[in-house]
Amino acid sequence: MGRMRLLGWLMAICLWACVAPMQANDGWTIYASYHNATKAVKADSRVYVLANGDLFSYDTEDKTVERYDKANGLSDFGLQDIAYSSATKTMVLLYENGNIDLLGLNGSTWNMADLKRKSLSDKTLNELMVVGSEALISTNSGLALIDLEEGYFVDFYAFDSKVTHATIQNGKIYAKTESGVMEGDRNANLLDPSNWSAVATGTVTFGQTAEEKAEGESLLEQAKDFVPNSPIRNYAYRLNMVDGRLLVAGGNPNQRRQDRVGTVMMYEKGKWTNFDEEAPTAAVPATAYTNITSIVQDPNDPTHHFASSMHSGLYEFRNGEFVHRYSSDNSPITCINPHLKDYYLYDWVTALNYDSKGNLWMMNNVTDTIIRYIRPDGTWGSFYYEEITKHESFKQTVFDRRGWAWIVQWHRYVPRCYSFLFVLNTNGTIDNRSDDKAKKYITFSNQDGVSYAPIHYTSVAEDVDGAIWLGTTDGLFVSYTPDQVFDNDFCFTQVKVPRDDGSGLADYLMNGVSVECIAIDGGNRKWVGTTDNGVYLLSADGLKTVEHFTIENSPLISNEINDIAIDGETGEVFIATTRGLCSYRGNATDPATSMSSSNLKVFPNPVREDYLGDVHITGLMYNSNVKIVSAAGKLVAEGTSVGGEFSWDCCQKNGRRVNSGIYYALCTDEDGKKGAVAKILIVR
Repeated sequence: MGRMRLLGWLMAICLWACVAPMQANDGWTIYASYHNATKAVKADSRVYVLANGDLFSYDTEDKTVERYDKANGLSDFGLQDIAYSSATKTMVLLYENGNIDLLGLNGSTWNMADLKRKSLSDKTLNELMVVGSEALISTNSGLALIDLEEGYFVDFYAFDSKVTHATIQNGKIYAKTESGVMEGDRNANLLDPSNWSAVATGTVTFGQTAEEKAEGESLLEQAKDFVPNSPIRNYAYRLNMVDGRLLVAGGNPNQRRQDRVGTVMMYEKGKWTNFDEEAPTAAVPATAYTNITSIVQDPNDPTHHFASSMHSGLYEFRNGEFVHRYSSDNSPITCINPHLKDYYLYDWVTALNYDSKGNLWMMNNVTDTIIRYIRPDGTWGSFYYEEITKHESFKQTVFDRRGWAWIVQWHRYVPRCYSFLFVLNTNGTIDNRSDDKAKKYITFSNQDGVSYAPIHYTSVAEDVDGAIWLGTTDGLFVSYTPDQVFDNDFCFTQVKVPRDDGSGLADYLMNGVSVECIAIDGGNRKWVGTTDNGVYLLSADGLKTVEHFTIENSPLISNEINDIAIDGETGEVFIATTRGLCSYRGNATDPATSMSSSNLKVFPNPVREDYLGDVHITGLMYNSNVKIVSAAGKLVAEGTSVGGEFSWDCCQKNGRRVNSGIYYALCTDEDGKKGAVAKILIVR
């Protein structure tokens, strides 16, 4: 059937074709943790609660709960303290970095970044105190005064010793410092240190009264009944997306710096489930249930999960409940320091993944035999390769479409050690070593013969076309011929991006940018997380930077990215950062294998007059052709799907918004042989 004939047939069925609506979900979502409340403040009928550096509130009368974050009005993340001014009906939000937001009870926000931007020798924040229509912020370098009525930064008074508390009484400002209590008359120039004088310690009372403290404790008890469903902590290290279910491991990538309590979480259909912590903690001496580095789901049982610990072995869960711990005491897992009294802290396991035959692989760090696996029948096996023995910090295991294992080993905080990429082909016989092929890469060359020896190899991903993308601290590389990885002359390619300045020259893509993780969306585009430069979205061939998200230009909560995972059905891109988890609603979903009107979904639909975002059509085949036409058959817009999704800005080709009415999306596959129709209602 010719394309024009097919389009005519599609128009003929427009009168009855209709698609199921889906909820609009454009933009950013921050998955903040609202557990472990540390402060609650009453403001009229609402109670504002500080929990894990995040903010929510509940109404004591109608019981409604609201969440506040950078995606819906706040200017920053990482709250340190909150206070309320009844004189101005304003909540004062103080962030760890000195930033300040004023939140009105009507939902209005006002940002003051003066203290954040101020150059101080020590910006440690010690106390936020509201007195009437003013706020005092005590720091290790001095005292800041804020006018809450007018919303401006009044002054900063420097002191030789740190200020721990402050208040205002009878026209005077009092500051409690390590050297004693200082008094300043507000009629004097208090920027001049000579206008401050020492007074007796008992002259003034600082901090909350006993009644205020009692009320705060009571509100904290009450707040437990209003905690929104959310992650148990703002810990997000490794992500794993399985059939629309997001699994989160909340460990710390550097076991030498700070141990994180065992954190395993699951997000599915808008609900968070926090895995059992009490039982696994009780199962390990000295609460060594820490630094969970990866989480996987049994491909044959969606209720069955395993989590690896950089300290204490392998943990098994069913329905989120602890089942068993595998360690050097009861399994082939090897301990690094078996002679130590606290040997149970040295069963270092990382990089869990299932292969296509249901074998669970793991990396048993710093031992003779690094690679171990559990067969589907529960028995254990292992691989010994001398070239990788005794190494630590194996970060990732990826199986490509051939079943080859690409294993990333890195030393993020140990620069004296080298990192490497290890590739293993078992030829489909995991228990037969004689036909295996393996190769270790410490150095490699690009297509131009430029040699690289990255400080860290960080990530591997296979794209839709079977190319292997490699992330390193030296930048982003790709192999279009990964089947040649065992050849001696194998090299990686650096994509060359034309400068578009008439010079005919090009630059290597992301050269020198420290890449931390890579994910591929349904349109074969590359989402690249960096060590300290946010997230890049690259076109399928890497020649175009579609987006570059940072904390400065988006609600992204940290420029330090740990991992990225994509829900292929919805296009939601989950981003694990050093500050927690957030997501961005991308415009690429996994492509469908066939074209059918009944499988197409449009959201939002209808499009109301107050909606200014894009309309998304999902359920398309890869690179589908889409034409938007009016009810009269006039062509309004056209384009090609990204993966299985097409986005329309509700504008005509001339850029003007379309009028109210019914519009049809006429969709055909890449060859123009199969078609489907979606109906869109626009209300202006």
